[in-house]
Formats: sequence, structure tokens, C-alpha cells
Amino acid sequence: MNVGSTRARWLCTALLLLVFAAVAVRCAWLGDDAYITLRSVENWVAGNGLRWNPGDRVQTYTHPLWMLLLSAGRALTGEVYFTTIALSLLLSCAAAAVLLWRGGTVAAITAVAAMLVLTRAFTDYATSGLETPLTFVLLVSFAVVVTRTGMAPPTRFTLAVLLTALAATTRMDLGLLCAPAVLATWRGVPFATALRLGAAASLPFLGWLVFAVVWYGSPLPVTAHAKAFGLGIPAGDLAMQGLRYLRTAIVDDPVLLPVVVGGLGLGLARASTRWLALGAVLYVGYVVKVGGDFMAGRFLLPPFVVAVAVLGPWLAARSARVGGGVALAVLALAALRGVPQWLRSPASDTAPSEAELAAQAWVGDERRVYYATLGLLSPTRQVPVFGALDALVRPNGGPRWILRNGAVGVAGFQSGARGTVLDELLCDPLLARLPAKDPTRLRIGHVLRRVPEGYLESVATGRNRLRHQGLARYYDALLMSMQAPPWSEGRFAAMWQMARGDFDAGFRDYVLGDYRTPPRVAVAAGDVAESLPLGADWFDEPRMRVVYDGGLAVTLPAARRAREVVLQTSSYQAFQLRFVREGVVLGTATAAAEVPPPGLEPLRLVGGLRNERAAVPEGVGAFDTVWIDAVDTPLSHTSPVPPAIGAISFDG
Repeated sequence: MNVGSTRARWLCTALLLLVFAAVAVRCAWLGDDAYITLRSVENWVAGNGLRWNPGDRVQTYTHPLWMLLLSAGRALTGEVYFTTIALSLLLSCAAAAVLLWRGGTVAAITAVAAMLVLTRAFTDYATSGLETPLTFVLLVSFAVVVTRTGMAPPTRFTLAVLLTALAATTRMDLGLLCAPAVLATWRGVPFATALRLGAAASLPFLGWLVFAVVWYGSPLPVTAHAKAFGLGIPAGDLAMQGLRYLRTAIVDDPVLLPVVVGGLGLGLARASTRWLALGAVLYVGYVVKVGGDFMAGRFLLPPFVVAVAVLGPWLAARSARVGGGVALAVLALAALRGVPQWLRSPASDTAPSEAELAAQAWVGDERRVYYATLGLLSPTRQVPVFGALDALVRPNGGPRWILRNGAVGVAGFQSGARGTVLDELLCDPLLARLPAKDPTRLRIGHVLRRVPEGYLESVATGRNRLRHQGLARYYDALLMSMQAPPWSEGRFAAMWQMARGDFDAGFRDYVLGDYRTPPRVAVAAGDVAESLPLGADWFDEPRMRVVYDGGLAVTLPAARRAREVVLQTSSYQAFQLRFVREGVVLGTATAAAEVPPPGLEPLRLVGGLRNERAAVPEGVGAFDTVWIDAVDTPLSHTSPVPPAIGAISFDG
């Protein structure tokens, strides 16, 4: 049988596609970030609207088209875990099938298959719950269209614009990758015709932007602000992190970058693929510019798919020896990392250590992080249940409640339709617009912000309690855009004022002042003298005082002495107390937790109000003020509750 025959090509493609499918199933998983989208999906299907937190309309996902596909799947099957994995596998296998078929010969198809199954990032993100499988299909289709000969120019231009619009509705930055090839397909199409056809083909993307403005009050997801705008991180630092991202890919996934470099270099050298390859090169530059990602290899997969789409037909035109040599070279590169993960037991997929992540500039193997609990074949799989936390916090029903958390995907999903998740990294509409709390301490894509004074009380009460007036005016307009009914009077005027920058001066004044130099909030001792019910949650008890980064200054009506201070606190972290008289610090103590009284449920012991005690150091004497500061740790932002006090009393 002729190895170049159609039958051999079909058999080889089918066999190697089955191999890829088996590998993808072995690696199948969902990541925590996927559940950010799945929470909006559940709320929408349940009739609560496209919301993440109850009461707010905030777009927390970056992939609208993928979200719509997941929503359709959820509506059909009634569940999200297996549906998301199945949809991802279907799309990834479809993309792999086209890439394999483009190989044309057994040797070329074998080489392409080696690239796909031995590139760790490609097999990892064949699932994960993120939009990557849809990206694979759209980019493979785009590559087929823009490199196909014999197609009428208007038809090719229209299809190229349509696929670009769908790709941009999947991830906006994919528009950069597609743009050069779209411009190249414009050749031979009259301007008026291109304008008409391009406008019609762009409707999926333009339609989403209009919907996002009307429903969310912004065409951009909140995560765009969190990751790309106003971070306060120097561009040079971001670019250096982007280069570290490439370095990690070389070490961690040795097939990925050689395929990208080889495929794009070949594409630039050939007229038929030059503009397609140029877009992929620009995309790599963009990835470096924004600092890469915290997920190893993921942002390099769009150019990888383009590179494989270029290499397949090129290998088909070469001898079987060339194809076999490329396959062996790919195998040799993959061997640098040892046995592929898909040949190992699912139980071996354990999370990387802190030291391993630090050595890789905090770029990690996300699949390993979550596979134990969210991997399809994991022996310890735990499928999250929508509303599971809500049932624990509010077993008898009641109003919404608040969870402060740093990993908000699964936690948000399990919080259900009544739980409000306060995320200081990605999803909060105000915090995401603030710059990094500490630009020198970050994991790319996860920039910690400082919470403004009064903001937690604002979230808890639904009223603007921000202490800084300029920021409060900015927040009023933001609340109008995301909480008022879409067609309510004054909403679009507030949105226009925000877009025009009418509130930017007050916002900047806060950032340059209180944000960088947190104020110490003064509280009269009489206002925190009354003991509150033990076990009370901070979001249910408006008399609690949150301890922000600047701390509290509890002022006494007159100087006094004491042997011990009793604090009611809502957090399990320690507090530092400084005893002051006329501005001079007389001594320091740390409040330590008491044994909780019997009768409180375990959940209330985690974040509910409890007592802590601190002995006043000998020799302090009389003091007129107590400064209270929460003791910060690198993981403070992951506490489920903020540091707050309910009351302070003095013994002796």
C-alpha cells in the first residue's frame, strides 16, 4: 500500500487521533479559574442573570463565547463538571484531527501527532475548563481559511473576519494574532465590499460588546482591569517576567518553544503563511510584554497551534525521512523531561511545592495543583457542588453573606447564589481597578490590592461607606453602572461620566495619598465598649470595626492603667496592640486567642466573633490611646474573614 494514499492517511489520522484522545482523557481536569465562569453559568441557568456575585453585574470571565457554550451544555445536561470536560475534549479532538489531516502523509502525520501529545501544555489545556479548546478550533479553522488557495477573495475575507470575530469573542487578545492575516485577505476585495462584508462578519464580537455595555456597564471584563490596566508595575519588570515565562517553557515543556520557533520561522519564510506567522509572532511579543501568565505554557498555545498548522503541510511536501526525523527530534526533546505525565499513574499528579514554584518565577503546572481534587481520573476527585458553602453558612436560610478568599473559583461556585465573594486579586469591581499593593511581590495575573478604608463595610451594608471622598464619588458611579437596572434613569449618564474621566481626579488623589500611606482610623473607646454576641459574623454585625492596613486608634476619654486588654475579634490572626500616651508609644503586646466557649458551631469558630487577650506590659503606666494593628502574613489575603474587632475592654 502506498503510504501517501488516501486510505493510509485516513487510517493514520484516525489511529493517532485515538492516541491523542486517550492522552487528553488521562490528563483531563478542571482548574479553579474555570469555576469563576461556571458560577456565572449556574446563576444564569437558575434565572439569576449573568452575575457572579448576587446584586452586582460584573463580568468576571474573559471568554464570552466559551461561557455561552458552557451555558448551553449546562442547560442540556443539568451539570457542569463532566459537561465541561466532554465539551473540551470534543473541541480539542476536532482541532487535533484537522492538524493531523493537514500532515498529508503518514510520516508527516506522525510528526504532527508527536508534537501534540508530547507538548505538555497542549495536552494539559485540552481540558482545564478554560477557553483554550475553543481557541484551538477557531485558530485551526482560521489557518485553513487564510492559507487556502483557489477561494474567492470576498469569501476568504469574510470567513477570516468572522473567525477573527469569534476568536476575539473567545479572548480579545486573539484579535492581535489574527489581524495581519485578515489584512492580507483584504487584497483583491473592493473597499466598499470589504466594509460591508467585514461589518456583517464582525457582528458576533460587536454584538457582545453592546450587550456587555448595556448589562455590565463596561465592554471589558473586570479581570482586564485586574491584570492589564493601572497595575503600577514598571513595564520593564513585566517584560522581564515575560522572558522568565519563556524560560520556564524551555525548561518545563521542552517541545513547546522549539515547535513555535521552527513553525513560525518557516511560516515567515513562505509567502502563503507569512502574515499568519507574523500575527503569531506579534502575539508572542504581547505575551512577553504583559508578563506572561502564572499557568505554564498556556499563553504560548495560540502561536503553537499556528506553528503546527504551518509545519503539517510543509512536512507533507517532504520525504518520509524528514517527517520521521522531526518525529524523532520531538521525542528526544520530550525525553529531557523524563516520562510524560500521561504515562504515569493519576495518583502521581501532585501539586508542585512552594520552592518549585519560586524557582520557576511563580509560573506553575496548574494541572498538578488541582488534579488531585478536580482531575477526571483522580482517585481522590471531589466534584464541587453549587451552593455547598451556602448550606453551611446559612443552614436555615437568611440574607446574603460574604466570604473573603484568595482562590475564588471553587469557593465562589460553592457559595451559591446568596454568597458574596470578596476577591482582592481578580473579580472585585473596585479593587481590580486599584494598582498593586506591593509591585515587588506578585504572582503574575494575581496582583494583591489594598482594601480601602470603609470598603468592607460598604460591601456588607450595601451603602457607600468609603472614607476617602474622591474614591467614594468614583464608587458611587461604579455602583450605578453595575447595580442599577440596565435602563434606569441616570445610569448611562454615570457610565459616560466614568468613561470621560470625570471621577479620575478623586480616584488618583486616593491612590497617591491614602492608598500608599494608609491612615490610622480613630475610634472612640465608648463606641467599642459594648460586648457583641460571640460567634457573630462580621457581615451580620454592623457595630464591628474592620482593622485596615493603617490600623485603629482607640481613644480613651481619659488616661488609665490596666493589667489586661480583652478584644473581641472576628479573625483567627493575631493583633498587635501599642499603648500610647500623648503620641508616645509606651509598650507593645500581642493579643492571643482564648479557648472558644462551648456551644458555638465549628463554622462560627472559623470567622465568628471570639475573645482574644493581651497582657499590658509592666511599666507602661497610664495610656490614653491603644493602637490596634492586624499582624500581616504572606497569606493574609486568603483568610475567609477580614480582621475586625467587636469590642475592647480593660481589666485592672
